[in-house]
Amino acid sequence: MSWGFPLLIAFVTTPILVHSLGTKKYGEYSIVLSFLAYAFSNGVGKVAGKYIPEYRASDEPDKLSESVSAAFWMVLAVGLLQVIALVSAASFIVADILLIAPESQASVTKALYLAGFSGLILMMGQIFQYALQGVHRFDIFAVITNANALLLSVGNVVIVLLGFGIIPLFIWNLTITTIFGVMFFIKARPLIPEWRLSLKIRGPIAQAVLRYGGSIIIYQLVTNILGVFERSWIVRKFGTETLAFYAVAYMLAVNMHSMLWSFAQVLFPVVNELLTNKQKLIEVYEKSVKLTFLVAAFIISTYICIGRPFFHLWLGSEFSDRSYMLLIFISAAFGFSAIAIVPWLLAEAFRAPGLNALSSTIWTVVGIPLMYLLAERWQVEGIAFARMVGAAAIVPLIFYIEKRFLDVILWRFWLGLLVKIAVAVGAMIFLEKSFLRQFEPGWVALVAGLALGTTVFGVVAFASGLITRQEISLLRSALSGDP
Repeated sequence: MSWGFPLLIAFVTTPILVHSLGTKKYGEYSIVLSFLAYAFSNGVGKVAGKYIPEYRASDEPDKLSESVSAAFWMVLAVGLLQVIALVSAASFIVADILLIAPESQASVTKALYLAGFSGLILMMGQIFQYALQGVHRFDIFAVITNANALLLSVGNVVIVLLGFGIIPLFIWNLTITTIFGVMFFIKARPLIPEWRLSLKIRGPIAQAVLRYGGSIIIYQLVTNILGVFERSWIVRKFGTETLAFYAVAYMLAVNMHSMLWSFAQVLFPVVNELLTNKQKLIEVYEKSVKLTFLVAAFIISTYICIGRPFFHLWLGSEFSDRSYMLLIFISAAFGFSAIAIVPWLLAEAFRAPGLNALSSTIWTVVGIPLMYLLAERWQVEGIAFARMVGAAAIVPLIFYIEKRFLDVILWRFWLGLLVKIAVAVGAMIFLEKSFLRQFEPGWVALVAGLALGTTVFGVVAFASGLITRQEISLLRSALSGDP
């Protein structure tokens, strides 16, 4: 719900924002949003999500309290440094790196200032988001997240329909981020009674949190360098209008990844509770990897089948022509990343997030030079393709993580999974595309084709054993609220 509802809202509001602002202004809006997303280490709060379930499982409340306090001070310090850096460099970034048109430089610079303060508050609020997840209160997390998305989007629509530009949009963003950051704190605080904010933190606890949180900062920093370079290179080479076409495709692709991360957020405390039960951990690992791979393959296949007519109906023919291939390449990139989600969680649970830093470094080191080179020949599609190649380069690290923490590389599991998913995907794409060719583009035909493809994918997945009766039964129980 914390993924699906915001996606539904985005489906409704994105055309309004794009057409009201225009592609040029929407591109400027997107570049500032990318700095909000990439200029801040939006995951350091995960330290709370790790140590709360781990120390509760081992009945060590003092360590829990000190760990959360250490995370709080660490996030505050890092966030302040990042705000200072972004605000200090904003004018240089806008004028000399992004090459924003002179008439837009002042508004984009002010928007970056506002984004900087929003980023700090977002980071602080995430401590308590992850705390809620650490105590398995995903219901509270989902309600607050969805209310946040609804109010933010409604406010954005009202602002653009009244004819205002990007500055009011980011003032509204800062306001909503502050309100809901406070709400996360209010709801999480009573659920972690062991926690007392303190500066007195024992050396071993401080070192563990700094090592764990520091690794998260490093791998997010490296990933963020890739994201900032990608968006900045597009704006510098092709202008903010081109970024609008890229940003819309990116939004659809990253929503797939966000959905799978939402599942991973539920999985993370469970993995931390099973660190001493290797057999059960392998069982959870295999089922989780299968689910993420299956869902990612289905969504990417759906984009391949209906992406072009969907863009045409949703945003117009220009987006259909210019965003479709971007969507395929970027979705494939996030597909490779999605396959690695569960191994990443495994590494973090065993206090080795440095491996995730290595993964991000590989992606960035491969991706940035390719973006630089391919942009000359293949334009913005070359940049998207470079992101995909960089993501594919991290896959071998999955097998190292399995060997290190599970004591086995699950070759048979991976081979069987690849073959079965390939059959389901092939059948789905062939039949869905064949069906859609018979009709003129329209929402009815699109929905009918999607229903056909989903049915074919599900039937083949069930027949091949990808989806079992037991898993269907568990899903029904979860949806109905049965224990």
